[in-house]
Amino acid sequence: MNGTNTTVRSSNEAITQLQAKRDAVGKTMLFLVFGAFLLMIPPVGIVVLLYGAYRVSKLRKEMKDLYKDAFVREPLANNFDNVVYEPSGGFTKEGVESFRLCEMGNRFGSEDYIRASYKGVGFEVAEVAVTEVDTSDDRNHSETYFQGRMMVFNFPDKLVNEVSLYSRKFKHRAITRREAKDYKVELESMQFNEEFDVYSPVQQDAFYLITPHFMERLHILAGKYESIAMNVVGNRVVLGFNEPNVNVFDANIDVGKLDIEKEMAKVQGEIDDIKVLIAVILNLKTYG
Repeated sequence: MNGTNTTVRSSNEAITQLQAKRDAVGKTMLFLVFGAFLLMIPPVGIVVLLYGAYRVSKLRKEMKDLYKDAFVREPLANNFDNVVYEPSGGFTKEGVESFRLCEMGNRFGSEDYIRASYKGVGFEVAEVAVTEVDTSDDRNHSETYFQGRMMVFNFPDKLVNEVSLYSRKFKHRAITRREAKDYKVELESMQFNEEFDVYSPVQQDAFYLITPHFMERLHILAGKYESIAMNVVGNRVVLGFNEPNVNVFDANIDVGKLDIEKEMAKVQGEIDDIKVLIAVILNLKTYG
């Protein structure tokens, strides 16, 4: 498969440079420790600490870019067609609101945007963070509504009325209380009903969409992520995976030797999840 984006650096070159940056972070951290001792000489110690902090910040930004060249761009191009990868790009707030997965707070961010296709199915993926920040007092209390990845799949040969699904741990849901009351669907699997809440104005569509095979895949995903949500309407399937404090396509900035095989396996695992989801949804029986 061929991606459309040009790799900025070869994977091997990027890995070599990334390891060098990680080593440099380690040395700079030692420099900061030395600077702390120099605080007994205020002007010198402060300068050393400020320079060290700036240096670490700069190195971490460079490491983030190198990681994407080393472990993300090439696997995407090798697994999918028509790949567009924009690390600084993402979904818009309006777009995420239209997905009807989570409540929309007053703080929003999105990055690591991917657009590609697999087996003729177009999809988009991006990291999304939605937070509600209360600025009514000096403490600025915040609550995370969603932090993780959202995926959008377009299936031109599928057509269903709206079906929404949430794992029980997914707290900040987009569905209204009235919808939750009027559209609740109980599926045949008691175990599934205990783990997920399903809603649809046309219950038969939910039965056609959520097959035993799809239930099995959702069970696996629920064990991997903190919580998950899904919204299906027309020919669009949207999935959200809450995974706080984890960004699959970012470097682990810990110092030390880089575990190349582990990082490659991590990214490939996420790619494989996308491929499996597409395969499962392609086999769904739906109206239309």
